[in-house]
Amino acid sequence: MKSTGKKLRVLVVDDQPAVAEVVADTIQYAGHEIVGIGKDGMDGVAKAKELKPDLVVMDISMPRMNGVEAMKAMLTAGDAKRVLLMSGEYRSLGVTRDEMMRNGAAGFMEKPFNVTELFEMLDRWAAEVGT
Repeated sequence: MKSTGKKLRVLVVDDQPAVAEVVADTIQYAGHEIVGIGKDGMDGVAKAKELKPDLVVMDISMPRMNGVEAMKAMLTAGDAKRVLLMSGEYRSLGVTRDEMMRNGAAGFMEKPFNVTELFEMLDRWAAEVGT
């Protein structure tokens, strides 16, 4: 399944290496490039500054800096074009979908994520890259 738009440069940030690997593999299968993997929010912010990805796919619940705070830092600095947040337990963190979108999230997916939904988002964003 190849994307119809431009190939996205994607940074994956998750404190669970196995989850980060599955997310990265899925995104590569859709025809996009994984430019890096971050292990927590602080690492993600540093990697976004260095790599300037088209998209950051990031967990919300992480040590040192959560995904919402990391997203705000990346977007404010202009180090990422879009951020897709993912979480299996976002409700217990007291974060709402509305709050994520207000803070700049391009999208949100619950874990375990729906592969078809992820592919559709990637295709839509790939078509918008460069516009």
